[in-house]
Amino acid sequence: MLSLLDLPPEILSLIIQHTIPIGFEAIALSCKTTYAASAHFQSQYHLRRKRFRNFKFSHEIGKSPGIIPEPDSAECWDEVTQETGICITTARGLLEHIAQDLSVAEYIHLIELNLDEYEEDENVQNSLRPEIPETLKELVRKSPIISAVGGNPEDWMEGIRYSIIDADIFLLTLLSQVRGLALRQMWNDLDPDYNRDISEKPHLWPVVNKISEWANNPTEFPHAPLSKLSIIHSYAPSGYEEKVSLTPYTPFMAINSVSEVDLTSAVLLDDGYTGYAFNPRWDSYSPNLRKLVLNASVAGPEEIEQLLSRIPNLEIFEFSHETKWHGCGFNWNPAFFLDTVQDVCAGTLKELSVFVQDPSQWPEGPEVVLMDMTRFEKLAVLELDVDMLCGTKYDKSMQYDGVEPEDDEEDVGPAWPKLVEMLPASIEEVKLRLNSFMDEDLECISHTVEGLEDSRATKLPHLKKLGLFVCAQDDPLPEKALESLGAAKRCGFSIWKSFSSVPLL
Repeated sequence: MLSLLDLPPEILSLIIQHTIPIGFEAIALSCKTTYAASAHFQSQYHLRRKRFRNFKFSHEIGKSPGIIPEPDSAECWDEVTQETGICITTARGLLEHIAQDLSVAEYIHLIELNLDEYEEDENVQNSLRPEIPETLKELVRKSPIISAVGGNPEDWMEGIRYSIIDADIFLLTLLSQVRGLALRQMWNDLDPDYNRDISEKPHLWPVVNKISEWANNPTEFPHAPLSKLSIIHSYAPSGYEEKVSLTPYTPFMAINSVSEVDLTSAVLLDDGYTGYAFNPRWDSYSPNLRKLVLNASVAGPEEIEQLLSRIPNLEIFEFSHETKWHGCGFNWNPAFFLDTVQDVCAGTLKELSVFVQDPSQWPEGPEVVLMDMTRFEKLAVLELDVDMLCGTKYDKSMQYDGVEPEDDEEDVGPAWPKLVEMLPASIEEVKLRLNSFMDEDLECISHTVEGLEDSRATKLPHLKKLGLFVCAQDDPLPEKALESLGAAKRCGFSIWKSFSSVPLL
């Protein structure tokens, strides 16, 4: 029987060409014969691999605002653009490259669709709106996903010509090899609560949903777009005026291959004013989603329960609260939040980090403390602000609506939780953030470590690392702080400056 290596070199070379890019390296490096037969393609393969494998838009070095340098002025561009000579500044530009050669899309493993510096400039936008080339039109006409949802290719051609979000979504329908996806802040435009004009683009959501549907059906659609997607990021910055809705990200969270979601400035709070209602859209999210990070975000207890209850195997949850424009989230209640997380994730969570992004803007919710976290069955790592341990005892039966609950009796004093009583036996590491040297915070530390030195071995047998990270800027440390920090150190805490490797004591 004729083997592959017995074929004439020109036939073997044609076969190898059809493996580009997914299987090219494997077959080219399998033996001397295939390596020799692949020599003709290696230069282009390595050039495209460098440009497209971890794709970012071309960006300038020392740019003049509002001006796009000529593509042949290579010295103006980033290192990868200079080395490859392939200048792509927009999603439409990438689409045009793919339309000329479909294999370009298969090179892409990581893609960052950040808001590039040109797309905010109106003059630049106008310069990027000529008629789309026939090759791209034909790619749209032949799109199986647009056909599957009964879409009109003309709507997409018009959208790609004038709209960034249309170009982004159509681009995603072509990316079958992508593992990591970073979406621009403009993805927020898909939420009708944020962007009422989205009702004028009814062709978008059916395609986004169909991407997730096909990605989760590998038997019928083995080369479906985003079927290998593992990590989702957003490009939204943190800040008081920065907000993005979580709802437009949910179709990707529902893709079964997704293992990590990392978003910034997400808002899941229907406060009837400046927040965004959360629409889960799917009954459940990826069973492989193990890590969820919400930085500088706002989440109400009902919304966070809706979210977490759809992530059946969540192991790592990192959340930092940041009050947003016009007081969105101003009355966030850490105890209520932590108790909700415990209710939903007690059986799966291994690492939990909850803190306030900017301690100088501490939320105005009732000062209550969750005294019992022992229902967490697997929790190994816990990070909290010390301020979250200051206040009266949290009562699950009370309604916390952001107003300090009334009490007809005398004022109840601080609860002062003790770590040896509050934490589950599974805990291995505790990190506390001390944001000020106020008397209440320092007294809290002294009470929190009570009994730890004597009972740690029996009640918390797995606890190996204790870190107290001092974010306050006082230098030298005030005498009253030295006393509380010294007590923590005697109980096994390492005392660090901020989140650094610089010890304070």
